[in-house]
Amino acid sequence: MTSNSVTDDSVTGAHETRPLVPHEPDHRFERSSRLVGHEYVIPDYYEVGREKIRELSRAIQNQHPAHHKEAAAAELGYGGLVAPATFVSVVGSIAIDYLFAHILVEYEITAVMQTDQGFVLHRPVMQGDQLVSTLQVLSIRQFAGNDILVVQNHLTSHGEDVCTSTTTFIARSDADVDPRAAALVDAVLPASVPRMGPTARPTA
Repeated sequence: MTSNSVTDDSVTGAHETRPLVPHEPDHRFERSSRLVGHEYVIPDYYEVGREKIRELSRAIQNQHPAHHKEAAAAELGYGGLVAPATFVSVVGSIAIDYLFAHILVEYEITAVMQTDQGFVLHRPVMQGDQLVSTLQVLSIRQFAGNDILVVQNHLTSHGEDVCTSTTTFIARSDADVDPRAAALVDAVLPASVPRMGPTARPTA
C-alpha cells in the first residue's frame, strides 16, 4: 500500500510525518502558451526622422556620409538619409516593452533576460519610413525552472518589408519582483512607448 506522507528526522532527530503537497499546475505558462502562433500589430507606427538617423550615427561613431548628408545618400540612389543597420534596435526596444506590457503580461519585464537575437534586413531603413511592428510569439517552453520565449518582430513601411528579427528571452514566471527595480525600468523607458491594447489575429 502506498502512503501519502513522508518521514524526516534529519533536523529534529524525531520522526515527523508531513503530508505530500500536490504539484501546482503552472497556470501562467498555460495562459502564455495560448498566445503561440498569434500576431499582434502595435497600433502606432514609428516615423524615422532625419535628425534621429544623424543622432544614432554619431552615437555609434558611424561616419558614412549617407547617414549624415542627403546629397551623399542621393548619390547612392536614395531619396533621403539611410539609417545604419543598428537603427532597428530603436524600434525593437519599443516593441519589447509593448510585448511584456500588453501581450506576455504573465511576465514582469524586470524578471526577463534577452539571450539571443537575429536580424534579417530586407532593405535599409530610410528617412521618412513609417515602421509598423507586427509581433508573433513563435514558441514558449519550460526548461530548468525557466520559461524560454521566442518572439518575432516583423517591420514594414507602407506595406513593404524592412526587417524581421527573432529574439529569445528567458523568464522566471514565478519571480518576486523588487518594486524598486520595476520603478527604475519604468523611469528609463522612452515616453513614446505606445500604451494601447494590441490587435490580435491568429495566423493561417
